[in-house]
Amino acid sequence: MNDVLEKVKTKTKSGKVFEILIVVILALVVAVIVITSFRDNEEPDNVSEEYVRQMERRLASVLSSMEGVGSVEIFMTVSSEGKTVIATESVVGEDGSVTTKPVFSGGDPIVLEECKPEITGVLIVADGADDLTVRFNLLEATASVLNINQSIIKVYTKSDSD
Repeated sequence: MNDVLEKVKTKTKSGKVFEILIVVILALVVAVIVITSFRDNEEPDNVSEEYVRQMERRLASVLSSMEGVGSVEIFMTVSSEGKTVIATESVVGEDGSVTTKPVFSGGDPIVLEECKPEITGVLIVADGADDLTVRFNLLEATASVLNINQSIIKVYTKSDSD
């Protein structure tokens, strides 16, 4: 630590305060980036996250009402944000250039199609999943409701510590 202080004193005496200021600012920027990257953010960052959380809640509610299932927790992963396709029109300029612009109705763009995020995995943890019939029913119902392959669904028994 004394070596660092000596170097700082030497730099300030030699007129290199600007270099020290830059190093301190860079250290602060790195610290802020590190701190914000480790911060736990409970709020969804975008529309697709909110969509996934809503689907998890709805699916858990329905599955828990099935016979023998009991309490259910769902975790889903998606591979994309989804996308929205809006209506566009092409306008040809006097110089022959083509410009594409969105079509609006009442101030909002006209939405032709909304593609939801692609589900890549579903984890189901349920009280009754130790029963093979219940496990199969959970797997089959989830695949059917979400229109996904059963191979991306995993079903596990909830621990007794909850």
